[in-house]
Amino acid sequence: MTKNINIVLVEPRSAGNIGSVARAMKNTGFRRLILVNPVDYTKDEATLDEALSMACKAGDVLNGAGIFTDLKGALEGSGLVAGATRRKGKLRTPLLTLDEAAVEIYKFNRENRVSILFGREDKGLKNEELKLCDILFEIPSDEGYPSLNLSHAVLTVCYRLFTLEAPSEPSFEVAPRESIENMYVHLESALRALGYGQEDKEHLFISIMRNMRRIFGRTGLMKKEVNMLRGIFTRIEGSSE
Repeated sequence: MTKNINIVLVEPRSAGNIGSVARAMKNTGFRRLILVNPVDYTKDEATLDEALSMACKAGDVLNGAGIFTDLKGALEGSGLVAGATRRKGKLRTPLLTLDEAAVEIYKFNRENRVSILFGREDKGLKNEELKLCDILFEIPSDEGYPSLNLSHAVLTVCYRLFTLEAPSEPSFEVAPRESIENMYVHLESALRALGYGQEDKEHLFISIMRNMRRIFGRTGLMKKEVNMLRGIFTRIEGSSE
């Protein structure tokens, strides 16, 4: 199951953490490491040695990491995007448990690319980055000290997926991410045609769009379902003229 899963680190700040993540991944059979605007762990011999030392015998995972300057580019081709977050709030709902998220990831990854996002060591994922996620999940930890080291968080998630039994229901291929994003644009247009998004209700419109992304993200729409929904949106726009 691991071949279709990308472990994506957003702006990691420590060369040692990057190396430790590579080791945690290889321990559990994962190979696809993606780095978005990482610290330059190859800038000198000392930082490179730190990364390789922490990677131990997972230097192949570290050296094979894909490096991107923006998150959207890193997520291209992903059928499902799952984000790990510790903080709670209205922009971070619904928040799944790790077990719930693992089942969703397992369900999709056999036929589709899945990206699992981990944020910065000190601040995690930003709100605008969370908007790109189809599902959000929380890694369980003690309330007295809930903050996890980056590599520990990655190992916890990877180990849970590594030990998860395959579900009995058949897998299916979800619609391409570009089609899904275009559908959200069309949905926004249809909702505005119905009067949502007027100046005094903009906050309500933003909340609706956020929740729609979460609902459809958990569903995993197929191409024919996206086309069906866009047909409905077109009828809505036409009837509102």
